[in-house]
Amino acid sequence: MKTSVTRDNLASGLRRALSVVSTRTTIPVLNNVLIEADDGKLALTTTDLEVQVRTEVEAVVEESGVTTLPARKFGQLVNALPPGEVYFETGDNESTGITCGNSHFRLVGLDPQEFPNDASFEAQWSFSLPSAEFRKMINKVSYAVSLDDPRQVLSGILLSLRNNNLIAVATDGKRLALLEKGLEGESMPEGDVILPDKVVKELERLLENEGDLSVDLSDSRAAFSFDGTRITSKLVDGAYPNYRQVIPGGFTKSVVIPREVFADVLNRVSMVVSETSASVRLSIEPAKMTVSAQSPEVGEASEPLEVSYDGEPIQFAFNPYFLGDPLRRLECDQLVLQFNDQFSPVSLSGDEGFLYVLMPMRG
Repeated sequence: MKTSVTRDNLASGLRRALSVVSTRTTIPVLNNVLIEADDGKLALTTTDLEVQVRTEVEAVVEESGVTTLPARKFGQLVNALPPGEVYFETGDNESTGITCGNSHFRLVGLDPQEFPNDASFEAQWSFSLPSAEFRKMINKVSYAVSLDDPRQVLSGILLSLRNNNLIAVATDGKRLALLEKGLEGESMPEGDVILPDKVVKELERLLENEGDLSVDLSDSRAAFSFDGTRITSKLVDGAYPNYRQVIPGGFTKSVVIPREVFADVLNRVSMVVSETSASVRLSIEPAKMTVSAQSPEVGEASEPLEVSYDGEPIQFAFNPYFLGDPLRRLECDQLVLQFNDQFSPVSLSGDEGFLYVLMPMRG
């Protein structure tokens, strides 16, 4: 292999690829990045056997070839190089010379034949949408995945295709976040898949605000292609719970709340919350809601804000983190809090297609 690429392009490609490199693997080649030079492109691939990231950057290829290099050490080296062209030349025994300006290095890699071959899969259904829209979609629900539930299916996000609607759902058994979006184009097959939390985080990190995202799905794998990058992942095996059962059939009361003001007030009041008093109280009365909290270790806080409500006074207690999670991710000016009584599930809505169901705390 004999090729050259700008330091900035190479560093950008490595930033996209290196996050999936495992630090605890017992398979040495998984610590490496696969580097392939061909047809004016330098392809960088990493994997942990669950998620694979492959990204391409423009290059001048004099001799096609392939090798692997220690991923994190290579990334550190590239970030330390001066601006300019980086020249690669791979010799015998997977030894690669790297030159940039007056800097010269030689790194020892491993046989690329040892690198796992992520065989392509036949997509059972596919769709595309703007990258920014999908990124927002998963960002508005991903915080609700379970971090400690023994049910593995709750550790990921459900993607459900129904009647040309894409539905993203996450729940940890205490709250549920859902966003539904219509897809344009021809009628598509219906089906459900569960994305692991790791690939969701990669998509949130890498998806750009411009361009389109192509999604290919099968029963066991998913692939996401955008802007010269392709992420493939295994899916979580199992059947997702019937999330519709936890969504109340209707509500009798509602209050309209300014989202950004509420988020700021909740953040301030929550500063007095402690591990032994992990709740905030919402006291709602006509035209006003007071957010308050107290703990023996820290103290107490309260702050009112104007809302639109004309019903009987009512109080709720919530986990402040559960209540605050969606507020920072939504874009609407006004939230709608719907409820029946102080002990039944409540819902938050605002952005188009978004629904958040949360159980109040007792006591």
